[in-house]
Amino acid sequence: MKQPAKKGRVYDAVQARRLLVTKIHIARNQLGMDDDSYRANLAHYANGKNSCNDMTIPELHAVLAAFEKLGFKAKPPAKKQPAAPKSSKVAAPTDERSVIRAIWSFMHGAGFIRDGSEAALNAWVARQTTQSSNGTGIASVQWLTGTDAVHVLEALKKWCRRSMYSDLQKRGHDVWPNIGYQELLKKWERLAGTMV
Repeated sequence: MKQPAKKGRVYDAVQARRLLVTKIHIARNQLGMDDDSYRANLAHYANGKNSCNDMTIPELHAVLAAFEKLGFKAKPPAKKQPAAPKSSKVAAPTDERSVIRAIWSFMHGAGFIRDGSEAALNAWVARQTTQSSNGTGIASVQWLTGTDAVHVLEALKKWCRRSMYSDLQKRGHDVWPNIGYQELLKKWERLAGTMV
């Protein structure tokens, strides 16, 4: 009698996992995340893991909860579906902002920056946007839109790339100077071992 109960529990756990992964994939589509944004968010909310297959059930729950905070609704009302063009215009800046936060968090976890707080990120964003906003700067990552969001994201990626490149050189690894951001990130993860 105990054996079938165990099988049932294992089956239920497998089903629960599949359901969570499916919901996460639906959330990704609903939020309009490209692959880079999606992987960065997974790594940010699931202890550095950028694939659902590698995550535990609690990590999957954490990712789903984070996506819900970003605006994912598991059962959106049918009336809101025709308004896709409006939501896609809103989703792009949210996506860039979430990637900025994820990279900031990654850099803090990797030891590239001392302060991983939102306040520190906001101060950096304000410095980055001083020229584009008449010398005052945009005071919060949440207020970034359009070209400002793209500019800040690209600047942060360049900083992160320089940090990873420098870190790999300090560890004695040969890295090509022209290696792309994604390729460098994969190499750093593999060699540094902090995001397994």
